[in-house]
Amino acid sequence: KAYSCEENCPTGALVRVNPREYFSEVKNTVGLIYKDQTHAIGRNIHKSDPLSTAWHIFGILLVAVLGGAALWGTIRYTQDAMLLPDSWLTMRWLTGLIGLLGIIWTMAYSFRKQVYRRRVGALRYWMLSHIYFGVLAGFVLLVHGGAKSGGLLTSLLMISFDLVIASGIFGALCYLIVPRIMTRIEGEPLLLEDLQARRKELRAKLTEITHHESEPKLRDLVENRVYPRFLSFTYLIRQFFEKEDLKSMLARAREEFKSATSELNPANRGRLMEAVESAATLRRVDALCYLHQLLKLWIAPHVLFTAMMLFLLVVHIVQVVYFNVR
Repeated sequence: KAYSCEENCPTGALVRVNPREYFSEVKNTVGLIYKDQTHAIGRNIHKSDPLSTAWHIFGILLVAVLGGAALWGTIRYTQDAMLLPDSWLTMRWLTGLIGLLGIIWTMAYSFRKQVYRRRVGALRYWMLSHIYFGVLAGFVLLVHGGAKSGGLLTSLLMISFDLVIASGIFGALCYLIVPRIMTRIEGEPLLLEDLQARRKELRAKLTEITHHESEPKLRDLVENRVYPRFLSFTYLIRQFFEKEDLKSMLARAREEFKSATSELNPANRGRLMEAVESAATLRRVDALCYLHQLLKLWIAPHVLFTAMMLFLLVVHIVQVVYFNVR
């Protein structure tokens, strides 16, 4: 059976499994070696995806062969020399047509995303074709344009196409890198809505502590030492690059402010530690929220640049056909 959740996942991260078989196999896994508290080495129990591997091989060969042929032909025959006697076919026309076909196939991915029932293949394979045909079209059209950008229209077209490629590459890198960083930080999958709710709770807790009017010394410590330490940009960046579980991070945070508790009475020492833990946890939650949002942040510019590129492309094709016929 082809389940909609699995077939319409663009990255192939969703896999439909039989819980009884899957988790019993996990339970019976032997020879598990623990590297640390969050990493272990064991037998790979996940399903292989040979079709995805075939797409990667085909895509790499497609880009290498057609892209290399376009570059070789342009160097060999020049862009505007007739390839056949009494023919309109030149390398500029040929690379332009190949680039156009690549763009048309690339845009087919957008239509496939809207199909949930009568789909033709899993969306993750369409995503791979979208990437490889987009790379092919980008390289061939780069050869098509040559060293000179031409007039204003063609210059804007090439710039918009470059922006489409750049935003698409950024999105592909986000899909590749961001989930790995998120897994390392959170330990277990968390929804963005849950993270936002947790962030709201932590902010409310810190506001409650800092507005405790009867304890000015505690408020001063939190606002002038805890906030600058844990709510800083540096501490945020630290969440992305340093491998540290939440318990270890909180223990280190408490240790930093252990000496500051001597300035408070016993009743407020616990509140200071609570503020320290809340601020440190809040920054880790912020990091996870930013990573979740980064997975979607690139989509709007990518769609906008694509719309601009398609409009300019249509105008360019009409202009070229008109002057060629004329």
